[in-house]
Amino acid sequence: MAQRRSKGAERELAVVTAAAELIGEQGLASLRMADVAERAGMSVGHVTYYFPSKTELLIRAIRQSEEQFQSDVTAALARHIDPWSRLVTLVELAAAEGPRDPGWLLWFEVWASAAVDESVAEVQAQLEGWWRGQMADVISYGIERSAFRADHPERVGSVLSALTDGLSVQLALGDGTTTRDDLLDLVLSTARDLLKVAR
Repeated sequence: MAQRRSKGAERELAVVTAAAELIGEQGLASLRMADVAERAGMSVGHVTYYFPSKTELLIRAIRQSEEQFQSDVTAALARHIDPWSRLVTLVELAAAEGPRDPGWLLWFEVWASAAVDESVAEVQAQLEGWWRGQMADVISYGIERSAFRADHPERVGSVLSALTDGLSVQLALGDGTTTRDDLLDLVLSTARDLLKVAR
């Protein structure tokens, strides 16, 4: 029984991984279950057994992507005691890597679907809430250690989260106006100003 469950989990993971790749390559609207099945190396029947709809595939794909992001953030922050290093690390992990960043392309599809689908909107709110919460926690950590100064850490966290997200969208779209270095410089210089960081 345990072996059967393990095999099922492996197949499910293969389907989600294939779907995430294809969504990044061609978008959710153009995604076909047949393409997912081919990429995952299984039948269409197997794919639809685990995920009867593209919406369910999208939800699982973004959850899988964000679970990895959350794990990376938790591990990385645990390695840093210095408040500024923790903030820099968080921004670096959250920011888009460059044009057509797969994780950010997946988020574009989530936002579009969330506007018209309550189930996707619920997942979107939950995952974005975690990210904003991490930013607020890192800022509060710095305030407690007298490294940052801010009367409203949640507000500052919201500003920095929104700035990171907005610039990441520009970078992932590849519009040529934003580089990753620009993004990090703008977010971190804003953080220095808002948090009164002397560096």
